This record gives sequence, C-alpha cells and structure tokens, in this order.
Amino acid sequence: MLVFKSLEQQQQLTQLKNDFISNVSHELKTPISTVSVAIEALSSFDALKDPHRTKEYLAISQMELNRLNLLVDHVLRTALFDQKQQIYQFEEINLSSLIEEILHSLKFQFEKHQAQVDFHPSGSNFRVTADRIHLTNVIYNLIDNALKYSNNQPRVTLHLEDQGEQLVVRIQDEGIGIPPQYQQQVFEKFFRVPTGNIHNVKGHGLGLNYVHQVMGAHGGTVTLHSEPGQGSTFVLYFKR
Repeated sequence: MLVFKSLEQQQQLTQLKNDFISNVSHELKTPISTVSVAIEALSSFDALKDPHRTKEYLAISQMELNRLNLLVDHVLRTALFDQKQQIYQFEEINLSSLIEEILHSLKFQFEKHQAQVDFHPSGSNFRVTADRIHLTNVIYNLIDNALKYSNNQPRVTLHLEDQGEQLVVRIQDEGIGIPPQYQQQVFEKFFRVPTGNIHNVKGHGLGLNYVHQVMGAHGGTVTLHSEPGQGSTFVLYFKR
C-alpha cells in the first residue's frame, strides 16, 4: 500500500513538472519570436537611412526583452520555492491598455503576414484584477493562432466589452475554422485539430490548454465559436 502511494505521488510530481516545463516553454516562445522577427526586419533595410523605423523596431525589441527578463525571473522564483503550480501575481490592470501594448509589440508579425488587425473597445471601465504576464501570454497565444490558421493576408478583430460585472474579450479571425467534432477537445493538452493538407502549422497542442488553465486561475472562462471555412472566435470572460 505504501509503495503504491509512493508511486502515485511520484507520478503526480512528474506530471506537475512536465506541466510546468510545457507552460514555461510556451511563455518564453513569443518574446523570442518577436525579437527574431525584429532582427530579420532590421537586416532587410538600410537602418542608417531610416532612423525612425529603426528606433521603433529597437524599442519593441527592448520591450520584449524586458518581458523575457520578467518571465525568466518568474521561472526562477517558481523553481526556488518548489511550487507545485504556477505562481500568479495579481494586480489591477487596464485591459484596454494591455491589449494596445500587445498589438504594438506584434507589429512585426502583422507586417510579415500582411495582416489587418482591428481593436474595438466598448465601455469606460476596463480594469480587471489579473496576472500581467500570464494574461499577456493568453492574448498573445490567441492572436498568434488567428494569424497561423488564416490564409493569405489574415484579418483579425478584437473586441473588448465592459459589461459591468464582467469584462469580455473577443478575438475573431476569418481563417480555416474548426470542425464541430473537434471544438470540445481543443482545450485539452496535446490535442491538435487534424487539418490534412489544408494548413501545415507546427505546434505541440499546448497553447489553448494554457489559455484554459490561466483563465480558470483568474476565475474566468474561455469559449469557442467556429465555422469551418469562415473562421473562429475565442471569447474570454473576466468576472469583477
């Protein structure tokens, strides 16, 4: 009996460690990708002849490197205190301002994909109590998916609605969509929607599971509305 419990505890610890590594890997991916695209963009034109553009690219890169530094610090603190779950540092955040910052930092990706991205806030109170790092990663993940699973020149629309007792974020694309039989599974770890030859996108099936975990830790929810060939809309609900 004791041996069985010991094995069960060991399996739980292994699973927790694997979850932690998976989530951390996903968190670190976006700022690294953004800086890589910035360097690629800087190398494609004469920086000395366009100092304004160069300054803008360097500013975005610096912002992402600062975020990467915060993520590394977050990882070290989690490891130091031997936490069995993600550490969340909740603070009051203006969600509209945060989304604006995210869209600005993703400018390189939008240019690379020739994407049209619109943001429509509605209301007056956009403050919510949340973990800035995790919430930033959630929105990054959903926008990144909208770009990856769209065809040429993606169109992505973000709506932020102040509904009094809750804030609602809708991230809508006009991409390939998700068949109905897979929509209940997309938030499961390692699940990837079979796309055949329609779209060749690399991934590990971790992003939406991470989104689901973070929203749950915030006392919120995430839902999906999708039509194959017409696109997908992910909706984030934050209680206040």
